[in-house]
Amino acid sequence: MDKILVNIDFKHDTESLLRKVAQLATQHSAYVELFCCCYNRSIKHGYMFDKSEEQKAEHAYVRQTEAKLEALSAVLQDQGIETGVDVTWDRHTAEGIVRKVLRFEPDLLIHPVQPHNRMGHYLFAPVDWQISRKCPVPVLFAKQREWKDLTRVAACIDPLHEGDEHAMMDREILAQSNALNPDGFSELRVLHCFNTLPHEAIFDEQMVTDYEALQGRVETLHFKTCNRILDEFGLSTDSDQVDVIKGDPDLTISNYAEHNQIDVVVMGSVARSVFDRLLIGSTMEHVVDHVDCDVLIVKRPDFECPVSETPEEYW
Repeated sequence: MDKILVNIDFKHDTESLLRKVAQLATQHSAYVELFCCCYNRSIKHGYMFDKSEEQKAEHAYVRQTEAKLEALSAVLQDQGIETGVDVTWDRHTAEGIVRKVLRFEPDLLIHPVQPHNRMGHYLFAPVDWQISRKCPVPVLFAKQREWKDLTRVAACIDPLHEGDEHAMMDREILAQSNALNPDGFSELRVLHCFNTLPHEAIFDEQMVTDYEALQGRVETLHFKTCNRILDEFGLSTDSDQVDVIKGDPDLTISNYAEHNQIDVVVMGSVARSVFDRLLIGSTMEHVVDHVDCDVLIVKRPDFECPVSETPEEYW
C-alpha cells in the first residue's frame, strides 16, 4: 500500500479518523492525501447575476477549506508521515470523490461514516452508498471506535456467490485483507457463512425423507469450495483462523464481529439496481449499519467504474 486517500468531512469527528490514518500510513510507509469535495449552495445561488463575484466567493471558500486540511496535514507530518491536501468544488459529492480517486489512483480510500439516531448504529447515506457502488479501489468505511494495537481483521468470503464462478471477489477480499497485515501488525480471520435449505421449503416427498442427507451435501459443497480458494492463501477450513458458520449472513457477520472483537470486516460489493436494494436490501449495508467496527469494501478486479474522470458539467 503506497498511497492512501482520505475523504474529510468537517461535520464529522476527525481525531479518531486521523489516528487510524496514521497507524496505516506508518505501517505501510504510505503517502497520505487529505481530500475534501466541497460545495456551498448559498454561494451558488447568492450571486445569480454576478458571475465574477460568485467565482471569488467560491475560491475563498475553497481556500478556507484548504487551510483546514493543512492544519490536519500538519498533525500527520509531525509524526513523520508524508502528506498532501486537495480540495475540489463539486455539487455531486460522491462522484467528486470518485473522480479524485481516478486522478490520484490510491491503493485505498478512507471514508468516514457516522451514527444515526439509533444509538450505536450507523446508516448508509446516499453518498456512502454511491461511493461503495462506484469507487474502483477498496473503500474503508471508518467509524469512531478505535483500533487495537494488533488490529483484528475478518475477511468474509462467499465462494458460491451467484455470478462469480471463478471466485474473483473472494480472491480480492483475501488479498486486500492480507494487505492490511504488513509485518504482523494485524491478526487475520476468515469467515464464510451460508444458509441451509429450510425444511418447510421442501415439497417433494422423496426430498423430505432425505432431508438430512441433502443438508449434508450442501454443507460439504461449501467446505470443499472454500478450501479450493483458501488453499491459494495457505489456509484451509481446518485452520484455527477460519470459521464456516451456518446462518443468515447479515446477522452472522454482525454477531461474529462482536464476539471476536473484530476491528475491520472485509467484504465484497455487488452491484444492484435501486429496485433490488429496496426489495431485498444489501448485506453490505446491513453490516455497515449494525457492526460496531470498520468495514472495508472491495470490488472484483474486472470492475468498471461508471464515473468519468472529467465531470460533464458544473453548475
